[in-house]
Amino acid sequence: MVIQPHYLCITNILLVISFIFFIINSNKNVAECYLSICLLLTILFSQLFWRNPKKHSMIHKIDAIIAKISIMSFILYTILYKKLNKYLLGSYLLIILCMFYTFYYSNKYSTLEWCCNNHLIYHGYLHLFVFAGSLYAFL
Repeated sequence: MVIQPHYLCITNILLVISFIFFIINSNKNVAECYLSICLLLTILFSQLFWRNPKKHSMIHKIDAIIAKISIMSFILYTILYKKLNKYLLGSYLLIILCMFYTFYYSNKYSTLEWCCNNHLIYHGYLHLFVFAGSLYAFL
């Protein structure tokens, strides 16, 4: 099966569910409102990039910066400020591990051949783990 780059528009759009989860379930504190803005920016720039994924383009650079800031903000907020029980914390740490694993292989395969199947598959899984992990911030 050959994966096309627009497949990543589909995996990224799952973050809309995280935004809805924020609206319904969040404490609406300043930090969580900031995270919701990160979600919206991540969705917007990822959609723009994956519709026409040109390596090293301006939109690629912007998307990469926003994604990294957003992911680090979510991880730091969730680990440092959320009071997750040991089971939720364990599952969250497993998701973070999976995020780093899929990021590593997405990067590895994109370096070998931009938008090859393995690059897109690993990056799609990265989107899925980011989506799952983002929900923990709003529990």
